[in-house]
Amino acid sequence: MKTIPHISVCIPLYGTEPLLAQCLRSVFLQDFDSFEVIVLSDASLGKDEKGRNGRKITKHVLKECKKIRKENGLAKISVRFIEHRENMGLVEVRRSLIFYAQGKYISYIDSDDVMVQGALKTLYETAENQSADIVQGHSTAGNFDASGNFIPADKNIYSNITIGSVCGHGIQKNWLTNGSIAGVLWAKLYKRALLEKAFESIPHIECNMAEDFLISFFTTFYAEKYVGIENPVYQYRAQSGMSSKRKIDSLKKIRMVCSTASVFAVISQSEELKTLDENEVNCVRRFSTYYLKDNIKQLQDNVIPELKNIAHEILCEYWGESFVNRVEASMKKQ
Repeated sequence: MKTIPHISVCIPLYGTEPLLAQCLRSVFLQDFDSFEVIVLSDASLGKDEKGRNGRKITKHVLKECKKIRKENGLAKISVRFIEHRENMGLVEVRRSLIFYAQGKYISYIDSDDVMVQGALKTLYETAENQSADIVQGHSTAGNFDASGNFIPADKNIYSNITIGSVCGHGIQKNWLTNGSIAGVLWAKLYKRALLEKAFESIPHIECNMAEDFLISFFTTFYAEKYVGIENPVYQYRAQSGMSSKRKIDSLKKIRMVCSTASVFAVISQSEELKTLDENEVNCVRRFSTYYLKDNIKQLQDNVIPELKNIAHEILCEYWGESFVNRVEASMKKQ
């Protein structure tokens, strides 16, 4: 009879194949016995420095780590590599990962980041002992030098954490209005049932950016208990993902940026938003303005000259022309 793992570690993959092996080693060598790993490629065409795609990288690193786990008396782990035939965006990747997951708990890790040794064990024991829906550990932003040593950044972004337990609506308030819980999906352990409930409120959408804000909105709304712990669990590689500066030279890439608007379209039409007070609703509005400003800046800085005009049209298509015009006017005054 097949044993169901306690944790499903879920790894989205798109274009970060050169960094995937390091990420996988940090997960495969966790000193924990009851977990599975699911890597989901969103139709990624990336290769590492040896010309290997995500499937080959995963297979190679698993073979390497199986031996190490055996030498250290650790149990075998189940690893699955899944591919979307077409690029569907990060919201749908994270939804698919939940569909394939079997564990009671879910831990997301981005494929360019690293899980600190002991993270799964600590997160799981906390969740079980305190009956928590969400457990968050400390994360550190930084980069790795040529020797593979992690060098912390001067500013530790995305690391806000409330140490101790928070219950009920206080969880969403700490995330949304107080800013004392980071709105990222990594460095946390979620009950799978909580994520399933959250995704029931999220329609299938095209979205590649700010998906963590969308999912955090619904998980913090439905969670009954959050626990923050002092233990370091995650190393976040700064400025290597979707939001880092990359040339935008196609309509697809433009839409990938502008799809951020889908996040706020979903939230604005949700029944959950109607239960929030005026201050909380205003916080959502401020976040939408923040993300629109970020979209405007990305397109201004990174779109090739011949696509500038169409990029602005697409931006207005997604966000609404009047909203874009108001925000652009406010940015010029600053």
